[in-house]
Amino acid sequence: MKTPALLAALALALPLAQARDGLTINGRALDEAQRHTLAQLEQNIGPVAPGAYWYDVFTGAAGRWGGPAAVFLPPGLPLAGPLPAEASGGGSGRLTAVFVNGRELHPADVAALRRYGPVWPGRYRWDAQGNVATEAGQFLFNFFAVLRAQGGSTYYRSDVSRGESTMVTRGCAAVSGRLSSSDASSAYSYYVGCD
Repeated sequence: MKTPALLAALALALPLAQARDGLTINGRALDEAQRHTLAQLEQNIGPVAPGAYWYDVFTGAAGRWGGPAAVFLPPGLPLAGPLPAEASGGGSGRLTAVFVNGRELHPADVAALRRYGPVWPGRYRWDAQGNVATEAGQFLFNFFAVLRAQGGSTYYRSDVSRGESTMVTRGCAAVSGRLSSSDASSAYSYYVGCD
C-alpha cells in the first residue's frame, strides 16, 4: 500500500510523464507500462497538463525543458528515458560547462550551488545520497556533509507570492507548493525521509 507522502510525491512527478499529445519527459514518450501507471494515478489526481519536462532519475531533480531544477522528486521513478545534455538549455558545454548526470546545468543551478562553495566546470555524477564523483568514478564529496560542515544543517527557501517552500535537513526534504500559483486548492506537499 502506498503512503500518502509517496502518493503526493508521485503526484508531483506526474507532470513529468507522457500521457497524451504535447507532454514529454526527457524528450520521449512513455512506454505502455509507464502510461498505464500514469493512467492509474490520474484517476486520483486528475489529468496531467501538457508540457515538456526533464527528470534526473539518479537525484530526483526535475524541471521544465530548458530550465533549471524546479523540484526534487523521489529518485528512480520509472517516468523517463536517458537525461539529455541539452535538457536545461545547454548541452554543448558553452552554457555553464558543468554537467551532472549528463545534463549541462542551467546558470541558475550553478548560481545556487555556488552558495556552498566553488563550482568547477567538468562532468560529474551525483546520487540521491548526495555523493558527488567525477564521471570516471572518483569520489569528490558528499553534498549533505558540505551543508552540515557549513553550519547549514537546514536549508529553507520560501516564495510566498507563488505559495512555495522547500526545506532540506539531515535525512529529510519537504516541499510544498501549488500546481497553479493562483489556486489555493491546487496545493501539494511531499516529504522524503521525514518521520
